[in-house]
Amino acid sequence: MSASGVSFGRIDGLTQDQYAAIERRVDALERKARLDLDSVASVVGRIEQPDVLAARLGGAIRYAQRVEADVAGLSIATLLPHAASDHVGRFLEVWVPDESGHGVAQEILLQHLGLPVIPPASADHVPVHNRVAGALSRLSRHAHAIVSMTYHTIGAMNERLAIGAYTQMARVARGIGAAELADALFIAMRGDESLHLGYYRTYAAQLRQVLTRWQLAAVRALIVHTYAPVGAGGKPDKAPFGEVIVALEDDPDNPSIADVVQDIAQDLLAKPGAVLPLFVHHQLRHCVELSRAR
Repeated sequence: MSASGVSFGRIDGLTQDQYAAIERRVDALERKARLDLDSVASVVGRIEQPDVLAARLGGAIRYAQRVEADVAGLSIATLLPHAASDHVGRFLEVWVPDESGHGVAQEILLQHLGLPVIPPASADHVPVHNRVAGALSRLSRHAHAIVSMTYHTIGAMNERLAIGAYTQMARVARGIGAAELADALFIAMRGDESLHLGYYRTYAAQLRQVLTRWQLAAVRALIVHTYAPVGAGGKPDKAPFGEVIVALEDDPDNPSIADVVQDIAQDLLAKPGAVLPLFVHHQLRHCVELSRAR
């Protein structure tokens, strides 16, 4: 119970079956193995053509490493009040070390490839919009539900981007003779992200069922009008993300990943019978355009 009297451990209106669906996702996360950094380091040391790998995937790996390191340091407790024992708290107990581990693993790879590592954002820095959303979330159950739905929907969209990126990075690595690296690093990280996605998407799907129409409309408007790909919220980061798309997509002007990320938003946010604007496609194409302009 918070100082304002708002309890954050349960979602009003959810049935036992709906809570059980979320519980299954959290339980799967808590039972999985962590990424083995020693094994990754061993595999990295056996890469036969590091120069080829650096030329083909260096930019994508640098971007992914920076994002994984940064998101692990975000103060989710500021954005979304929770108890350590509720589903959000239990999820974060797994998610934060996962993201941090992914960042460290890719830092090991970058160092072996002779590529610079971007320092993570300061752990003391909490984005202003997170502070504002957190303050609103503490005011009432209605505001908390809006923040939670936004957080879980964006989380699902971000994880689907990561899954697509690591799938393509694994494909490229295999194509240049680094199949062992593809399995030990990229496919292993993709497995973690897939379980994260399952939690985010399930939680948001259950929460949608108890939101009022005006709450869902607020979430929909916020995401449609402010969405940016993970790690590319600031203008300086949009062109580097565009370079990742160019490196990984067969048709960067019409990236296939935009469709699957848009589908998540459509499923979780759209009114029955309505189609959301293609805001994901617009943002990804904008990043590609900025990457070419520079």
